[in-house]
Amino acid sequence: MEEDVGPSIGLSTIMKLTGTLPILLGIVFLLTPRTAIAVGPHLTEYGIFVSMYVGVFAILLGLSQWLVSIYVKENLHIFGRFFAFGLGSTVLLEIYGWTTGLMEFEFKFLFATMIPVSATLVLLLYSISPEQTETDTINEN
Repeated sequence: MEEDVGPSIGLSTIMKLTGTLPILLGIVFLLTPRTAIAVGPHLTEYGIFVSMYVGVFAILLGLSQWLVSIYVKENLHIFGRFFAFGLGSTVLLEIYGWTTGLMEFEFKFLFATMIPVSATLVLLLYSISPEQTETDTINEN
């Protein structure tokens, strides 16, 4: 008789993968702020400075997601939902920028927005129910 092992990729791995996205974006914001965002060519020196701040905070957000995925075991699904909310809020900001005319709408920007949308959905799907630990399985038997 075969046992149902469950998903081969756990929430911890998903959080590490989705945590890589803000780390990479933060590095790009630090290295090339004018080409990293849609309004980059219109940035003043102050805008570039703010973009560098955003890059640093994006790196910290990604690193915190990595640390949570490594050290938190029991309540990982709560953190998964929290980080999904954060990624989803960036998508809402993109949509706000398009609808208000702050950013020009191009197909390439829509494609780039699909990455955080996908990461948000994957985090939410894996965060629906908490993963069972070994002690929970032993206690049930």
